[in-house]
Amino acid sequence: MSKLSEFSHGMRVLYVPHHANGDVTHPDCQRGVVSSVGSKFVFVKYDCAAGMMMTGDEPFTAQATDPEDSRR
Repeated sequence: MSKLSEFSHGMRVLYVPHHANGDVTHPDCQRGVVSSVGSKFVFVKYDCAAGMMMTGDEPFTAQATDPEDSRR
């Protein structure tokens, strides 16, 4: 089963980049919310200076994110 099936619209996630070596407290980790799930990527709207994403429907561009780099 693909890890993509673990994600759904509106789910809060934490992006942990490869160079963080699994350290969820690394300063480059980012929190966001899933706006959609594609065939290869989870599309995430990351929290930003404009505020915390809440539903995945906010009017911001989602970033394609490798599901292996995301934590629920």
